[in-house]
Amino acid sequence: MLRFLIIFIIIVLPVFSQVKEPAALDSVIIDEIEVEANRIRMTKSTAPNKLQVMNEKVLLSLNGSRLSDALDQSDALFVKDYGFNSGIKTISLNATQSEHTLVLLDGIRLNSRQNAQTDLSLYDIDNADRIEISKGGSSALYGSEAIGGVINIISSGLNMNKPFGADLRLSIASYGNRRIFARIMQRFSLRENRSLSYEISFSDERGDNNFEYNYNNGFTEQLKRRENADYSSVNFRFNTSYSPNKTARIRLFSNYSDFRRGVPGPELGYASGTARQTDENLFSALRFIKTFPNSSKLYIGLDHKYALQKYFDPATFNLSVVLNSFYRLNTYLHTLSYEHRFSERMESESGYEVSYNTMVSNETDKGEQLQGAFFTSWKFETGTSVLSRLIFYPSLRYDYFSNIKEKNVLTGKIGVNIKPFSKSEFHLKSSFGNNFSAPTFNELYWLGLGNKDLKPEKSLSFDVGIYYRIVTPVILEPEISYYNINTTDRIVWTPNSSGIWRPLNIGKVKSEGIDAGLRSSYGFAEVINVSFSFNYSYGSALKKNEDFPGDPSYNKQLIYLPMEMIKSSFMFNYLTTSKLLKFVSFNLFYKFSTRRYTNFENTLFEPRFDELSGNIASGFAFLGSEIGLKFAVNNLLNEDYQAVAGYPMPLRNFKFELSYKY
Repeated sequence: MLRFLIIFIIIVLPVFSQVKEPAALDSVIIDEIEVEANRIRMTKSTAPNKLQVMNEKVLLSLNGSRLSDALDQSDALFVKDYGFNSGIKTISLNATQSEHTLVLLDGIRLNSRQNAQTDLSLYDIDNADRIEISKGGSSALYGSEAIGGVINIISSGLNMNKPFGADLRLSIASYGNRRIFARIMQRFSLRENRSLSYEISFSDERGDNNFEYNYNNGFTEQLKRRENADYSSVNFRFNTSYSPNKTARIRLFSNYSDFRRGVPGPELGYASGTARQTDENLFSALRFIKTFPNSSKLYIGLDHKYALQKYFDPATFNLSVVLNSFYRLNTYLHTLSYEHRFSERMESESGYEVSYNTMVSNETDKGEQLQGAFFTSWKFETGTSVLSRLIFYPSLRYDYFSNIKEKNVLTGKIGVNIKPFSKSEFHLKSSFGNNFSAPTFNELYWLGLGNKDLKPEKSLSFDVGIYYRIVTPVILEPEISYYNINTTDRIVWTPNSSGIWRPLNIGKVKSEGIDAGLRSSYGFAEVINVSFSFNYSYGSALKKNEDFPGDPSYNKQLIYLPMEMIKSSFMFNYLTTSKLLKFVSFNLFYKFSTRRYTNFENTLFEPRFDELSGNIASGFAFLGSEIGLKFAVNNLLNEDYQAVAGYPMPLRNFKFELSYKY
């Protein structure tokens, strides 16, 4: 209790400080920008569901540089961390499972066709302009996996305000971890309104990752070091854009990553595992964008995604059962969409997508899938004598899958945003729709065990919320939302009468919760900017089917999903008037989680934990460039905890970063 009081004092109380000037225009958290995650462009205030946006300033203020580090600060989202820097990291959004949140990177689906999940540890955020998190079912917009919501990562897109730019970041951290990131960008202005720009970036991160943690064997607690947890990650990105005129743009980008790591397995009191894992990913995309005089836009895309995962254990190579598997996946995708603006109050986006997906593995039959979809999304805005503004967002989508028994899936969604008062940014939000998640290649084609008769998992989702934006000397954004997701035909691996496990459509889950938060920002004389956020979320995910009469797991919380979470941040920026020292910043990030059950009967659990991290940074002007210094501390309170049972997290650890920007 004392620890929580200390955290409350250093994070929460500053928001109630009095100021005399209006908020600075460069708030690092709550800018009203247009968001793309719901296809139709909208702001957080006009959306039919809760939207959270993490812009570039927020991303640069974090301690880490991976997608998991950013999303760990997102509201109502729990990161399942399997081992700090080298561990796999998956997510739970709105009390749904990891395979029920769709993750997009510049329109490319990151969810694997192998298991529908996204390993967040594989993706850096160095090139991200912003991350959009759309809460609630969105299959009518994006198809499979979008049951809990959509995470949309928007890269920088070569938005440059000068002909040449360069970034360099070097960091060293505890446990032998070190990282380098380098990027150059250049823009050429050609004749007749033509322009050409390119961006090349490279990152290399590696470390022993032999962090210290406390282990309790049931009698005593001992300090141990994690073994076989080393890792290396290399990422290369190329991005180029050509505009033949002011109304057209052709963009080509490619991203290659190679992540190699040790897999020590869960901590069970004896020697760590000796397994290794390699993940290679290559994304390539060609996009054509044409803008018409009436503000309409045509998008045409050709994408290719290649993924190779290898998992092997050298200790088994001389045994009768050898652990040495691989999964090689390819996706070829063509998309076309047309965004039409009929008027200020009516617009739409419609189009189609066709993809061909394959998987080759030594643990499954060959998987092939032809998938096609048609979609249409609309916005209708009106006003009445009673209501200041009323916006409807209907969406409809048809999906076809060649490799499953139920080949045709139709999903729809209707959203509404009501602004009752013309002089107040008070909004009522709600949406309702059906969603689905298609069977994965593992579930369909696992050798001898796959089930080709599987149907898609289906859900009905409903959410309702209140959003209020108050602009006084302090900008305040309170928001509260309620969600309800009922999922049926969940695919569950179940033993038959012979004891053989196979996937079946027998599961039912009800996810329900509340997401309540406050964001604020204020500035003083355009020199000091302070931002604060606080979020509380409650989410239950209850199993609603009985595997047999008297099943003790019926109506129990799903494993590894906390019912309650608290997340808070405090960011202080001082923009000096000195010619040498440009800024000083101080950032704190806090998260709290209640217990996570580790068995289906809810009799065993990982205890609650709270974790506080922070950093201080400064920037210096030097010959037209900026040099930055950052010192970061993770787990300031030296908390001994595990997000997932058997996977300890490190005690207090440090990182120092030096950056150069031109």
